[in-house]
Order: sequence, then structure tokens, then C-alpha cells
Amino acid sequence: MIVTVTVNPALDKTMILKKVSMGEVNRVETVRNDMGGKGINVSKVLKSLGEPSLATGFLGGILEEVFRKELKQLGIEDQFLSVSGDTRTNLKIVDEGQKEYTDFNEPGPEITEKELALFHERFKSLLFEGDLLVLSGGLCKGLPKDLYAILMKEAKSRGVKVLLDAEGEALTYGIQEKPFLLKPNEKELAGYLKKETLKREELLEAGQKLLEEGIPLVLVSRGEKGSVLFSQEGIFESKGLKVSVKSTVGAGDAMVGAAAYGLRKGYGAKKLLAFAEASGAAAVAKEGTQAPSKEEIDHYYIEALEQIEEVL
Repeated sequence: MIVTVTVNPALDKTMILKKVSMGEVNRVETVRNDMGGKGINVSKVLKSLGEPSLATGFLGGILEEVFRKELKQLGIEDQFLSVSGDTRTNLKIVDEGQKEYTDFNEPGPEITEKELALFHERFKSLLFEGDLLVLSGGLCKGLPKDLYAILMKEAKSRGVKVLLDAEGEALTYGIQEKPFLLKPNEKELAGYLKKETLKREELLEAGQKLLEEGIPLVLVSRGEKGSVLFSQEGIFESKGLKVSVKSTVGAGDAMVGAAAYGLRKGYGAKKLLAFAEASGAAAVAKEGTQAPSKEEIDHYYIEALEQIEEVL
């Protein structure tokens, strides 16, 4: 089984406008609402690929039943813990004229010590040897900064491989526990290195170092510039695919979902990178945080595979 953890889910509300005028009344062209949060987005991608997953984390407030109903409809096993705080709403503004994408993300609920303790007990009951665990997204109030490291240590002790997609302190602590696959974007990796930006040479050096320190796979996404996969088979670079961008939200989650699927299917490094890059491209070509279908991912896969080069 693939287990995804989303400690701070969100209803992603996407509003599309022809033009955004700050300080004025704006007329919205279209609106869509998507159940989201990085781990949930990964589960949605896995579902579209025909791979079962189990989703856990925290849900509360008026959105809890909305999420549980949709999880059931999608066929994603719901193991979320009910909490006293309210699940958040994230607002995504799309300015079609300027091709700008702006996010307003709420902080989410504050998790109590009792709720966290209950979650730990549930979490341990969900893991079995041979499973894959996806830890992704930001942490909400009341959670320790090293939560992902704690969960990773527990999972690894049970023979579970871990995929980590985090930022800030959660990323720093998580790296210390050596996930099986690490997926930072370029900005997150720069932050981990306490830098504003990274030159290509610095990115390659950082990825190689993480590999040497014991992380088997390091997948660094670079947006329209593509992505780089560091592996025992070699270092592979994929160029960005040209797509008509409708939403940048969820592209990284689509890559993580595709990577988890590829690991489950035994893909080699080059195929894994191509499939992940194709999944990310298919995701940005869709509005909101909809999961791309297998057919949509396959549409970009051959092109992605052809563009991959091994870095010497």
C-alpha cells in the first residue's frame, strides 16, 4: 500500500479572471473548488493511475465531511483523524491576461497534544513492511518541526520506504533521517543550503552530496526548466516540456505521485524521471489541482524520455 500523510489539508479555491486590479472590484470569470493538500493531491494522482492509496492526517470543521465524502467517492481509503480546529481554504488567483498565478494560503488548525498523540497511534497501525509512505506539505500549528523525521524513523523501522516533499525546518530535519526519495524544488533546496538561489553547478553539487550522504534518490524539480534526478544509476536531467499553463498548483505533487507509482512498478531512474516530468507537465495543463489521467501523462511521456540527458 502507498500511505500519504497530509497534516494540513486545504480546500483549493481557484478563481480565474481576465485581469486582476488591486484595490478595485474584480469580476471573476470562473471558479472551481478542489480537495487539496499535498498528500491528498498525491493520492488523487495515484488514483488516476489506478494505484490504491491510503490517506491520513487531520480534518476538522465544516469542510471535514466534504473531504470525507470526496475521498470515499474517489476510492481513497480515509484514515484522517478528526480534530477540533478547522480545515483551511487556500485561494488561488489566476490572472489570464498577465499569466500570473497568486496563492493566498490560510495557516490551518492548531493541533493539540492529545490530537497529536492519537495521530501517532493511528499512524503506527497503518504501516506494514513493503509499504511506501509519502510525507509532503507544510506543518500546521501545534506540530513539532521534526514531525516528518519522527514519522520517517517509525516507518523505516517497519520496513517502509519514505518519499519526502517538504520545506524549511521540516525538510532539514527530514533529510537527517535519510528518506528513500527526496523531492525538493529548486527554491526549497536553496533554502536548505541557506541560499537565495542556486546556480546549476551548485544544484548538481548539492544533489550529489545528498546522494553520497545516503539518500538513494533525489529528485529536484525546477519548474519550466525541468528537473534533475540523482540516483545510483547516474544523474539524469530532464528539460522542461512546453505546455499551455493553466495552474501551477499541484505540479510538484503530480511528480511525487508519479514517482511513488514508478517505484511501486519498479521503474529505473531514467524512466522514473520521465514519468514524473510528464506528470508534472500534465498537471499544469489542467485547471485547479485536478489530477492528470494516465492518458494525459502518457501524452507527454515519450517527449520527456527523449529529452533526458545523463549529466557527466
